[in-house]
Amino acid sequence: MKKLINVYILLTLTVLVSSCGEIGDLDNFDGPDSKFFGSVIDAETGAFIPQELIEGSVIEYTELGFDNPQIQQLRFHTDGTFRNDLMFSGEYDVEAVRGNFFAPEKDTISINGDTEHIIRALPYLRIKDVNLVNDGTNIVATFKIDQIAAENVKTLSMIADLNPNVGKFLNIASTGVDINGAVNPDTVFTLQLSLNKFDLGKEYFFRVGALIDIPQAKYNYNVPIRFKVE
Repeated sequence: MKKLINVYILLTLTVLVSSCGEIGDLDNFDGPDSKFFGSVIDAETGAFIPQELIEGSVIEYTELGFDNPQIQQLRFHTDGTFRNDLMFSGEYDVEAVRGNFFAPEKDTISINGDTEHIIRALPYLRIKDVNLVNDGTNIVATFKIDQIAAENVKTLSMIADLNPNVGKFLNIASTGVDINGAVNPDTVFTLQLSLNKFDLGKEYFFRVGALIDIPQAKYNYNVPIRFKVE
């Protein structure tokens, strides 16, 4: 009986060593060797198209040369840039989707080493001439909207946070109003947030945004404005 137990242990150890060797072989593949970065810019003005950090626009990319390749996603930063430093060299289909701009055509690009990719698109809306003032009771934002898309402007919003990545899902104060119509580029809109929502003496980041009435569209924003509440 003791002899049988020793044989069983020996066979078990042999299987384990063999399995570890196979696992080690699988782990010998080279790691990511490339960086993929760039931005989304307004095709007409050349300006970055500001984004939402949480649940914002995404880039879908698929590595070619495989059967049933997996679609992967990369999110934009709020300034309209993106970056992934852990990419494998290869040919990829790249497409920006579910954004606050007209989706450009899918690109096929070669990623090798440091690879920059610029996405040129037209935003649904441009938020222009944003100005902030403290009227003693509220922080008041005035702004204009340049409407590019034909669909109605659905909602206007004003948001603020201590974090420069302030957005729809990252803010300590927000307000909004429904428009549900087209807008005139010369119209000056006004939104305000009560001073009671802020600590005096602190600096906050403010953004105003507008949402077009298109399925899966995201807010178009201005660049965050640093403003000290006094």
